[in-house]
Amino acid sequence: MARYPAQGWPRRLLTAALLCLALPAPAVESPLPVLQVALGENKPPYIIADEARGIEYELVSSVLRAAGYQPKILLLPNQRAQLALADGRIDAAISNNGPFVSEPYIAYRNMAITLCHRHLQPKHIAELGQYRVAAFHNAQRFLGAEFAAMAKANVDYVESSPQPILNNLLFTGRTDVVISDLFIFLHFAQQPDVPLNNRQALCTHALFPPTQYALSFRDPRVRDRFNKALQQQAQAGLYQTLAQRYRLPGQSQPLFRPQPPGSGALRPTLAAG
Repeated sequence: MARYPAQGWPRRLLTAALLCLALPAPAVESPLPVLQVALGENKPPYIIADEARGIEYELVSSVLRAAGYQPKILLLPNQRAQLALADGRIDAAISNNGPFVSEPYIAYRNMAITLCHRHLQPKHIAELGQYRVAAFHNAQRFLGAEFAAMAKANVDYVESSPQPILNNLLFTGRTDVVISDLFIFLHFAQQPDVPLNNRQALCTHALFPPTQYALSFRDPRVRDRFNKALQQQAQAGLYQTLAQRYRLPGQSQPLFRPQPPGSGALRPTLAAG
């Protein structure tokens, strides 16, 4: 049986206690300041609301963390987001207007999409007038005066939502051309439950300039930190990483990365499946 000295043990305990008191307390990291940012509503693959992810969702979150903030992403309709920003209830919102607007961080790519086996070759917006055209809701408001004029004159022009309706119109031959963001179209074309005829090769026609979006901030200092982190993350390959994660075409030069003014539009031929 082990025996311990009756008088030595308390002295050892006292020495250990004094040593603990003398040691510095471990540093406690202060939490990052929370930044509330409103993006748009559900737009797979840019924003996948029920999974709290998506290209745009993860891009903004990564840049904000690199800028030294803890992002809290809110998914709001545009009008509500702008009112919340104006009222000071959030810190930033997707917008190209405002006193403290960031550099563009994402580009949406609306394109004319056709089935390759049809061999349709529209070169200009006005040429769409000779085809049956189906576009996303309110396309006439967002795609410029020339497109609005074509749509008004074309008796075979329709606007439809939600997105799967547009996909089905094209793949079943009930329209000749679909006007849609490229990656939104491809997302729904590649879902496992789509009909087999939706696995047809697609040709895209870049008739529209990319639509670039920025964030509008309440505080110019936060805007400046976001811009700096955006540049750093872009140089570190964030756009390429997201393109690979979501298996998008053009992974080395992602189409959703904003380009400087005057850049030539890409015209890839893509397969949906």
